[in-house]
Amino acid sequence: MALNRTEQNLGAFISFWAIALLLVYVSLSLLGVNSEATMLTTLGIDFLCSLCICLLVLWKYRKAHNPLMIDYLNVGTQRYILAILMALYGIDKILGNFFDYQLFALDSKLADVSEFQLTWFFYGKNHWQEMFTGIMEFVPGLFLLSRRTYYAAAIILLPVTAQVFLLNLFFKIGGITFPAAIILLACNLYIIFSQKEKIILFFKSLDFSIQPLTGKTKIIVRTLKGIGFFLLFLVIFAKVKPAFFTSPYQKMYRGLVGVYTLKEMKRNGTEYIPAGNSPYYKDLYIEKQDRWNILRRFDGKAEAFILRINTQNDSIGLYINKGGTGDDPRIIDSATALKGVYKKEGNSLTINAVQLQDTLQLVYEKQGRLKAKTWFW
Repeated sequence: MALNRTEQNLGAFISFWAIALLLVYVSLSLLGVNSEATMLTTLGIDFLCSLCICLLVLWKYRKAHNPLMIDYLNVGTQRYILAILMALYGIDKILGNFFDYQLFALDSKLADVSEFQLTWFFYGKNHWQEMFTGIMEFVPGLFLLSRRTYYAAAIILLPVTAQVFLLNLFFKIGGITFPAAIILLACNLYIIFSQKEKIILFFKSLDFSIQPLTGKTKIIVRTLKGIGFFLLFLVIFAKVKPAFFTSPYQKMYRGLVGVYTLKEMKRNGTEYIPAGNSPYYKDLYIEKQDRWNILRRFDGKAEAFILRINTQNDSIGLYINKGGTGDDPRIIDSATALKGVYKKEGNSLTINAVQLQDTLQLVYEKQGRLKAKTWFW
């Protein structure tokens, strides 16, 4: 059964962009980019040829009252182009030639690295991950070439093309890759959509019914299901509650999130300039998630730390977590703990506390250039 006229027009529109994309790749590979005028002329010819091909096919087979051929050509065109480009992208990843992160990025501070460079570094850091990604593109791409296997290949490729689209969308991958990601995802979706009648019939044919439960079995099953739903509700509520109902502790903690560097220090009432081997705390990285807090000493050593604050009396405690970030907070080093009270005014954080039996007055300054990631709430 053929798709309706609107669906075929949509398929032809996607085919137009797919053909144009393939022609652009071929043109740029053969001719290169010698000048802006040459490139624009080449792109114009590619788009015009693609448009003429699609309009001619629609006109010819609509006139011949042969909608099945329109479906055949739409799906065939899209799966072959999807196969070619998936194989093109996949083989480079298998060979380890795709995610070539820049040496400049490796020699830059994390805060100064672009989203593109971060993405390429993450996906290219482990060659086995890059190779697996390439296999998941290359192998299904080959299977798209056969009518016996193309549909299964399109289903396997769907999360792959969707992920590529999301990476390009949110990490600002430039050049031709973003429009290519949109077109390839559209081709993938249309290939799957082309068999919508069979998909609907398949899901209608599924039968999940079981033999009716009776007696004690029915009571036990219903009880366990109720417990499962209740536990799921509790988990969701516990995760969502902080986003809409902020406790005094959360408000106070969020007000402290940031990077602080020690500017002034008094030890036992006297001005004190810590030396390189000083055990005191130079930098505090108070993270949005309190289990990832890190501090740096004056000798350059970094330690995970636990921050405890009291909303009633503004008391504060900093404890070295010997278990590392994210581990059991009870694994703490009380000997070097900093305990006292704090006061925050603007970007200044003043702590009056005791550490290593010394009475300290510490003035930290918040660094404005580093900000914690925030979401829509």
